[in-house]
Amino acid sequence: MISNDSFNSIHISFTHLISTPQPENMPFRAFLGRYAHYVLLRAQCFGGVFSEIANDPSAKKEKSKKAQPQKVITATCLKNEHLEAAQMLLKAGLACALKPEEECENTAIALERVVADLIGLTTAVATALNNVLKRGDYADNEELDRELVKKWCEFYSDELLPQTKSMVKSTSPTLDAYGLFLPSRMGASVSQDLLQKGLKGSGGTSSVSVDKAAAVKIADTEGSKEDEDVCLESEAEEKEDEQPEVEAEEEEADDAEAEEENVYDEYEYDDEYEYEDEY
Repeated sequence: MISNDSFNSIHISFTHLISTPQPENMPFRAFLGRYAHYVLLRAQCFGGVFSEIANDPSAKKEKSKKAQPQKVITATCLKNEHLEAAQMLLKAGLACALKPEEECENTAIALERVVADLIGLTTAVATALNNVLKRGDYADNEELDRELVKKWCEFYSDELLPQTKSMVKSTSPTLDAYGLFLPSRMGASVSQDLLQKGLKGSGGTSSVSVDKAAAVKIADTEGSKEDEDVCLESEAEEKEDEQPEVEAEEEEADDAEAEEENVYDEYEYDDEYEYEDEY
């Protein structure tokens, strides 16, 4: 969390740097401009430790006697306005990364506050996603905007968590040199099973993918059957083509045997005739 004292010191330092521009102050003025943008955006969008996202009002017990209908979490904590603000805040926080010529103790202190704040944003979003995805009526609640929950899951898994971890890793050596240490753990996290549950959105994606897979499987089966039929037909045609040739060869063999028998008969007849004449 960025306190009012920190904001006042930033304002004073920024005013001093503008009023007395010096060549050696140029790198620090550039960083201070990015840092001031982050602080102002943070103050305009969220307060405290991102309680607007982390604290689910539907989880609180009603103290009044009359039970009042509770709003769904996509209309309170995980509403679209908070998603857009979190996306802008993440972008502004990543822009505060120090350049080599901007490194000093004061800028390191400011950067440590930004990175710690991004860790708090990551923890708050993870807490809110766990609150909504672990509910037993998640799939049946008609008032819940599951497509908006899907956008939050995509933002958390694709942008917020990996980019915050990357910034912690890249800035830790610089901060360690000035005795500043970041938390080793990110706080609350969302399991892969819950993320996959949220990424399905309204549930149509998974059924469509299953239908496509089934259609592909059926098409492959039909294609294999057609290939088998074609192979069987080709084998039958080859057998039909080979059969006349076999029959022709058999007929030629029979004719040859018949000719040999005729020659043999003629030879025997001539011998008998010559024997009768000599007698």
